[in-house]
Amino acid sequence: MFIKLLGGFLLAISLCVNAFASDPYTVSGVHVDAHAKNALEAQTLAIAQGQLAAANLLIERLTLATDRRAKGFLGVAQEDGAKMIRALEISNEKRSANRYLGDITVAFNRAAVEQYLRAKGLRLIDTQSRKRLVIPMMQDTGLWEPNPWSHAWRETNINNVLTPMQTITPNTDVFRIVANPDASKLDMKTLQSIGRIYGVQQILIVNARLQNGGYSSSIVDVSLDAGSSRNLGRVRGFSAAETVAQVVRKVEDDWKANSVQAVDARTITLPVSILYRTHADWIELQDVINGSAQIRSAQLIALSKSGAMMYLSYGGDMERLRNELAFKGVSLRKDEALGMVLTRTGTF
Repeated sequence: MFIKLLGGFLLAISLCVNAFASDPYTVSGVHVDAHAKNALEAQTLAIAQGQLAAANLLIERLTLATDRRAKGFLGVAQEDGAKMIRALEISNEKRSANRYLGDITVAFNRAAVEQYLRAKGLRLIDTQSRKRLVIPMMQDTGLWEPNPWSHAWRETNINNVLTPMQTITPNTDVFRIVANPDASKLDMKTLQSIGRIYGVQQILIVNARLQNGGYSSSIVDVSLDAGSSRNLGRVRGFSAAETVAQVVRKVEDDWKANSVQAVDARTITLPVSILYRTHADWIELQDVINGSAQIRSAQLIALSKSGAMMYLSYGGDMERLRNELAFKGVSLRKDEALGMVLTRTGTF
């Protein structure tokens, strides 16, 4: 059932499912549970609590913790959260005479969120990285053996976060590469073969173990086209689901720290040659340029079947620009003949 909050009342409306697909302004999997004098009051209370929780999760997703601390941000007020909501979906509903339970997905209005963050003096970061394939490893357990860690990853909606992810699933093509891998067998060549099967250029290896009654997981972020990996550290949680949330937050924070535009009044404009092999490559590169947090404007000067010339204006920090583009599978480099060249990583 889809509902929309309007003036404190819940009205049933019809919405397309794709309104919630791969959208950083959508927060899913918020569990609600409330008691009241009757079922209707319990439902109203639960939804209000869920909406507020979703609004705070959204602001945490789209802003930096350092910014929130610097501005003394203490969280979203109930009335402010309600004003930003575009639509809401409820699933797994259960109710009794005085209790209501369910899971909600809340879609927020981008313009309203932007306005709210401006009023609070918080920088907005809504550009998404390229999708990662998550390989959840459990100590002393094979990848395909059922366990709470891999189950938690498959049950968590990780498509709408700033760093979209999908969890590896049993696949006969993967079996031919490595039947039941442990972390030591996942070398770069093997990971690149797995990436080709799933159509990704980024893999996240999360290797967990039971520790002190909870879970502890290391995080390794692997760029397949660059042939490199980074250790993002370790997180801990009391349950598998909580630890998954901690991993997602850690990866998102790393992405935001590397992609956010530095506070710099300068704007630098430089000519860039955009090289591509197909029209699809060109469209993909345009999407990356348009979705960049670092690039403030782009002007097309010339276009051919295999390349384009553009003037790109960015916020003055070339290293941040390169880092953001690299996370999206795009290389920005100096060429002796062409000057600055932008291509898909490893293409030319």
